[in-house]
Amino acid sequence: MLTLRWNNLHLRGIGAALGEIVAVEQLGSAGSQLRMTTSQRAVSIARNTTGMDLAVRAGRNALASMAMTTTGPLQAPDLHFHAAIWRGSRGIDFWSRAAYVRTRLGLPAGRGIATELNAMSNSLVGGIDISARVLAGSPDLDTVLLTGGETFGQPAFDHLTADHGIAYGDGGSALILGRLPGLARVIATSSYTDPTLEQLHRGNHRFAPAGTTELGIERIGERKRQYTDLVGAASVTRRNHEGVHAVANEALRDAELDRDQLLWVLLPHYGRHLLDTQCLKPLGITADRTLCHAGDQWGHIGPNDQIIGLTHLLARGAVAPGDHVALLGIGIGMTWTAAILRIDTVPPGLGVLAPPLRWPWRALSDASS
Repeated sequence: MLTLRWNNLHLRGIGAALGEIVAVEQLGSAGSQLRMTTSQRAVSIARNTTGMDLAVRAGRNALASMAMTTTGPLQAPDLHFHAAIWRGSRGIDFWSRAAYVRTRLGLPAGRGIATELNAMSNSLVGGIDISARVLAGSPDLDTVLLTGGETFGQPAFDHLTADHGIAYGDGGSALILGRLPGLARVIATSSYTDPTLEQLHRGNHRFAPAGTTELGIERIGERKRQYTDLVGAASVTRRNHEGVHAVANEALRDAELDRDQLLWVLLPHYGRHLLDTQCLKPLGITADRTLCHAGDQWGHIGPNDQIIGLTHLLARGAVAPGDHVALLGIGIGMTWTAAILRIDTVPPGLGVLAPPLRWPWRALSDASS
């Protein structure tokens, strides 16, 4: 168990990018069936673009929102972590997605690193925890940029049928963390890992031989059923509940808060049944404190769900200074992370950002001055 209360960690910028919101009934008979079983109303579908380019769009909004609470020249992030969960969202092999996103944001060459996180759908909430620990132990660093972007689609990954009980959506998100005050303060984070659940998303499938490339249709639901047939669904539910309880309880304890003091709890955008069993029940909360009625129009967008949700709350003015919001990330493997934030400011116009393509960056050599 990793847990800690942070005293000088702030959310300085945030942004999101979605595709076209398409009603599931417009996606064929599978859509009508999915709505009956999961209450999913629509999904975000981004056509003729890539997950990396959605991350760039979100990153521009994050940089613009940082500018709203920053006086003086903006400082380029020292570190950049990018995330994507599906091979189709990763562009091409043997290539750097993080560098692609970073250069299209107009970020200059300089010290630090641009790399990727692979905690699957927990990469960005988990990335908040990782970034907090890096900043706490690195006085020479000031800011971290986290980005994510996903595009799914036929024939290899059907938005509606690739997994059981979950509709997948396209989108991107970005957030900037640093030592200076901004939109919110990150009060506490907690992460937990249970690798005994690794086979849940492997099932009975064999690894591809060395020198070959994975091809064909994703059958996530099939692999999950193979594992639950082996160990029982109750075993998976129990271990997930333990992970959710561990991070939620520890983060709340370190934040010195009760569950009732959380105005919003931002969760993965699962179908309603999975949301109930995997999130709401172990947390002991009701759906009205979540964005389930927005997530059921967007779909599960990999690691971006909670960041898109927080952007939505800020842009809509659904939070105010002093409000507390919790983010819960759950990733294949399995890992769980909880992050608790206190809103500091909601700048006017946050929901209609139109940032320029380039920024007047302060020279990186001045970053520590």
